Amino acid sequence: MAELVRTAATLVAAMGLAAALAALLSGGGLRTAMAVLLDFLVAAGLLRLSLAGAWTAIAVAALTIVIRKVVVAGFALSAR
Repeated sequence: MAELVRTAATLVAAMGLAAALAALLSGGGLRTAMAVLLDFLVAAGLLRLSLAGAWTAIAVAALTIVIRKVVVAGFALSAR
């Protein structure tokens, strides 16, 4: 089961790269592409977190979410 979750997390991260590239190339802009990528990375991190019981894994997931929020907020401020 653990191997399946690890594989799924890797696939989700790869799909995030593809989706972000598609968003960028379709004219969504860098802000949209980064938001899409970071959402997929959060999903991959949460999948990995389901395997770990350590505080380190929880901290990494929380840090990923904080980074996502800061980057998207930064793009929103620069768009004004």
